[in-house]
Amino acid sequence: MPLDDLVSVIEALKARIRDHRAALQANEIRTRMALIDPLLTALGWDAGDPALVSAEYDLKGSRADYALLGANGKPAAFVEAKKLGESLAAHRMQMVNYANMAGVAYAGLTDGDRWEMYTVFDQRPIDERRIMDAAIAQKPAYESALQLLRLWRPNMASGKPVPAEKPLFEQAPPAENLADKPIPPPPNTPSGIPLPSYDPQNAQASKKPPTIHFPGGVTRNAARWWQLPMFTAEWLWKNGKLTKDKLPVGISKNRYIIHAEAAHPSGKRFHSPHAITGTPLILEKNGSRGESVDRTKRLLEHCGVNPAEVRLKG
Repeated sequence: MPLDDLVSVIEALKARIRDHRAALQANEIRTRMALIDPLLTALGWDAGDPALVSAEYDLKGSRADYALLGANGKPAAFVEAKKLGESLAAHRMQMVNYANMAGVAYAGLTDGDRWEMYTVFDQRPIDERRIMDAAIAQKPAYESALQLLRLWRPNMASGKPVPAEKPLFEQAPPAENLADKPIPPPPNTPSGIPLPSYDPQNAQASKKPPTIHFPGGVTRNAARWWQLPMFTAEWLWKNGKLTKDKLPVGISKNRYIIHAEAAHPSGKRFHSPHAITGTPLILEKNGSRGESVDRTKRLLEHCGVNPAEVRLKG
């Protein structure tokens, strides 16, 4: 992984913290989607890939926000997420204790700006167990990148993460050039086809539904075509772009895609309703692959999101 790529992502997140601090401080979900998921993805932990990251990991009565999985499928580290600006101090020992009970060697906490990592099987005071302490908004991006490489997936998954050594990575550009470097777009994915250009019927499209990449580095793998609009509605809701006052969302004068109740304008019930977990939304999930792609575009447009910002791969 070129260090410059990670520096670019951190520069983008610094700008996001600066420009949207109030909105991110109000909501943990926003912080996770806008700040935490993109950085984990940049470090090799694709937050949408269950083979790499297990979200809301069950701890027998409690949950870890993220379990970062090693090659054996077992957690190499836990990461607890808080909304931007929330104090981490009150949660350090609790997260370390959770990891200890689960037999996980490393425990981390973040509010999307401050990132901390601790050794678990260590009897020293908690402050002496800290092996990583990065502050994105307060420090130069290159300095933060070197610290955050403790969380780089090959490093952390090895079971013995070591501090980054500058010679192992591409040399950082001079400090004066970093300041002039334009902030890149959110790191959703470098590949894939923009949604408006995606033709599910052409030779490039397989029978299997594509992976969908949203702005901010959020990636979801669809097992069924109808899950494309489902994942889109879920992302829009969690990102505050689809709200109750924007319901229902229709595909035509007589048919709804999304509503808070499973009924079309005529009162006819949805043929195949699906309640979207974590939201009050109900999806009418029947439809062909072409209809699923069209419904995904319609949902984005209805909520003021440019469909070209979403990519499909596969």
